[in-house]
Amino acid sequence: MIKYFIVFLLPLFIVSCGYPDIDNVPDFKDTKLNDEELLDYCSISNTDKKDIDKCINDYKS
Repeated sequence: MIKYFIVFLLPLFIVSCGYPDIDNVPDFKDTKLNDEELLDYCSISNTDKKDIDKCINDYKS
């Protein structure tokens, strides 16, 4: 029984160590958004039309 346990868990442990860590998430600060994505992004964080326009202008400048 322990033999099967080791045969199953050892490969699982070795394979699971190959997955990237949370520290390997890329930095998205230099990501360029197209107009549709920018409108979606600004609409989610703002509800007022004036604030949405300000968000879009701040991103483009």
